[in-house]
Amino acid sequence: MSKGRASWRRMLAYLSWLVPGLGHALAGAWSRGVWIFLAMATMYGLAVFTASQRARFPEEVYGLSSYVLQRLTLLSAGTLLVLWIVYRAWARRWEQDELGRRAARLGFLALAVVVLTLAGPRMLTMILPPGAERQIYGSVLVAMAGVLAGMWLWNGLDATRLAREPARPGSWNGFIALVLLGTLVLGTRIVGIDLPKAIREYKEAGRILSDIVWPWRAAFDYRETELRATAKVQAPCPPGASGPPPNEPKEGEPWVVVTPTCGDLSVRDTKGKLTYGTLLHIQGGGFVPGKKVKIKWENPIGNEFTPRGVGPTEIEVGPDGTFTTELYIPDVVIPEFAQGPQIHKLHVVQPGALQFTGKLSREMKLALQAMLESIMIGFMATFAGMLLAFPLSFLAARNLMTSLRTSAQGLVGGVFGFAGGAWLGYRIAQAIGQALGGLERAPVTVALVHLVFVLGAAIFGFRTLSRQLDRWSERWPAWLVDGVRYLGFAAIGASIGWVLGLGYAHGILAIAWDPDEVQRAAPGIARVGAVLGALAFMLLAYRWGRHRPVPIGKLIYASTRLVLNVIRSIEPLIWGLVGVVWVGLGPFAGFIALTIHTVAALGKLYSEAIESIHPGPIEAVQSTGANRLQTIMYAVVPQVLPQFTAFSLYRWDINVRMSTVIGLVGGGGIGFLLIQWIRQVQYENAGLAVWLIAITVSILDFVSASIRKRLV
Repeated sequence: MSKGRASWRRMLAYLSWLVPGLGHALAGAWSRGVWIFLAMATMYGLAVFTASQRARFPEEVYGLSSYVLQRLTLLSAGTLLVLWIVYRAWARRWEQDELGRRAARLGFLALAVVVLTLAGPRMLTMILPPGAERQIYGSVLVAMAGVLAGMWLWNGLDATRLAREPARPGSWNGFIALVLLGTLVLGTRIVGIDLPKAIREYKEAGRILSDIVWPWRAAFDYRETELRATAKVQAPCPPGASGPPPNEPKEGEPWVVVTPTCGDLSVRDTKGKLTYGTLLHIQGGGFVPGKKVKIKWENPIGNEFTPRGVGPTEIEVGPDGTFTTELYIPDVVIPEFAQGPQIHKLHVVQPGALQFTGKLSREMKLALQAMLESIMIGFMATFAGMLLAFPLSFLAARNLMTSLRTSAQGLVGGVFGFAGGAWLGYRIAQAIGQALGGLERAPVTVALVHLVFVLGAAIFGFRTLSRQLDRWSERWPAWLVDGVRYLGFAAIGASIGWVLGLGYAHGILAIAWDPDEVQRAAPGIARVGAVLGALAFMLLAYRWGRHRPVPIGKLIYASTRLVLNVIRSIEPLIWGLVGVVWVGLGPFAGFIALTIHTVAALGKLYSEAIESIHPGPIEAVQSTGANRLQTIMYAVVPQVLPQFTAFSLYRWDINVRMSTVIGLVGGGGIGFLLIQWIRQVQYENAGLAVWLIAITVSILDFVSASIRKRLV
C-alpha cells in the first residue's frame, strides 16, 4: 500500500469521533467498527425503550426519551472530553511507572463517575420539559447517557490509536466493561430491583419462611381437645312462633344461653349493605378462665361458619369462667323451597390443648405418595430415555459418521429404497393392525407392529436398493448412470422443495395474508419450491459427479444433531403441557414430557462421549475385518460405557428435580401438590413438600455418587 493511501486511511479513522465505528470501518478494521456501532445502537435503543416504560402508553413517549437521551449524551460526552483533556495534561507527572499509570487511570474514572453523578440530575432538569418527569425514568437516561458517552470516548480514542498504529489494535476491555455496565443499569430497571423495599418489608417473607423452614408440626396428626356449648335459634321467625326452648346453665360443663331463640335474619343487598336482624343476648359459662371463646354459626343444612360483621365472634372469658356478649342473627340464604321451622345452631367453642397422636397427618401421607410418584417418574423417564438415546447417539457422533460415504447413485437408490420400504411396511402393518382389531382393541400391539414393519422395511429398502444401484451402475453405460443420478436427485429435490414451499405458504405467508389467499396460493408456491429444489439438487448431482463419494454420514449426523437440539431447547414444562393435553392430568403426562427431553439431552451427552473416545481400539477391530456394527460393539461401547452410566445417573437426579416442576402444569408428582398448597396459602404443607424434595435429591445424589464410584 502506498504511503498516500495509508495516510488517507489513517485520516478516515478519525471519522469515528463523528459516527461511532465509521472511521474504523473505512480504515480497514470494518469488523471492529461494525461491532462498535451495533453495540452503541443497541444500548441506545434499549435505553429509550426502558426509560419509556414508566408511561401508561410507552410508545407515545419514545420520542421524548430519545430527545432527552441525545442531549444528555452530548452533555456527558462533552464533560468526559474535558475531563480527559485535563487528565492527559496533568497525568504525565504521575505516569512515571506502571503503578502510577494505573493510579492515574483509576483517578480519572473515579472523577468521571463523581462528576457525572452530581451533574446528571441537574442536566436532566435543564433538558426535561415541564411535567415530563413523571412519564419517563430519568435516572435510567442519566446513567445510560454516561455509559454511552464513555463508549463514545473509548471509540474515539481507539480510532485515534488505530490511525497512529494500524497494526496494533487496542484492547476491548474498556468497551466490554462499559457494555456490561449499561446492561446492569438496564437490567436493574427492567427487573424492577428495589432493595429499599426488600429491606423494609423483610418481615413479610419471614412469616412464610418460618413455616417452610420448619413445617414438621404439619407432618403429624394432633387431636384437639375443645370445650363446646350449643344453643338453637329459629330464623326466620314467623308470626306465632316462639322458637326452641332456651338452655339452662349447667354445673361442671360448658353452657350457653341465647335469648331470644326466635328472630329474623340479617339481610345483605346487592350493593353489600347489611340490614341487621334480631339482636341475640348471649351468656355462657363453664369455660376456662382467661382464654377466648369463638362463636360459630351453623345453618339448617349443617354448614358451619364464622359470622362476619354482625358482632364480636371472639370473647375473652372472665375469671369465673363466664362471659356475656351480643350478636345479630347473621345473613343466611334460606331457599324458597325450604319447609318447616328453620333451626340454626350457635356454637361457642373454646380451643383446648393439642394432643400428639404419633400418627402421620393426611398431608404428610399425600406428600410421601406424591414424592414416590416423582421418583418413579424420574426413574422411568430416565430408563426410557436411555433406551431411545443409545442408538441415536451413534448417529449424532461425528467421528463415527464422517467415514460413512456412498456414491451419488447409491444415495438415490437409498432414498428411494427408504421411501418405498417405509410405504410397503406401512401397508403391511395396516393390514396386520386391522386383523388385530385396530387401535381401539389393541393399541400397543398395533403401534409396535407399525414401528417394526415401517422402520425395518425402510432400513432394508435403503441398504438393498443403495447397494444394488451401485452394482448396476458399474455395468450400465455412462449416459444411463448420469440420467439416473440427475433424475433421482431432481425427484429428491422436488419432494423437499414441495414440502418447503407448502411450509413457507402456510407458515410464513400466513402471518400477513388472509387464510383464503394462502389456501389458493399454496399449490403454486409448492410447485415453485419443487422446481427450485429439483434444480438445486441437479446442481449437486453435477458437482458430486459419478465417482465422487457423497458424505451421507455427515448428512445423517447434521440431521440427528439438529433434531436433538430442537427438542432439547424446548423446556420440559412445555412438553409437560403437551403431555397433559395428550393423555390428561397425572404422572403419565409427566413421564412423557421428561422422556422426550431426556432423549435429546442424553443423546447429546452420549454422542459427545463417543466423539472423545480413543481411535486406537476402533482401528484394531477394523483391521480384523469387522463390520460397522461389530466395531461399535467391541471398540466403542466398552470405552463409553462408564461415561454413559455416569450421565444416566446424573440425568436421573435431574429428572427427579424436574418432575417437581412438571407437576406445576398437572404432570403428577409432588409438584402438583406443592402448587396447590401454595395457592391455598398452606405454607406449612408446602414446606413439607420442599423438605421431601430436598431430602430425596440429597439421598439420590449420595446413591448415584456411590454407584459412579464403583462403576466408573
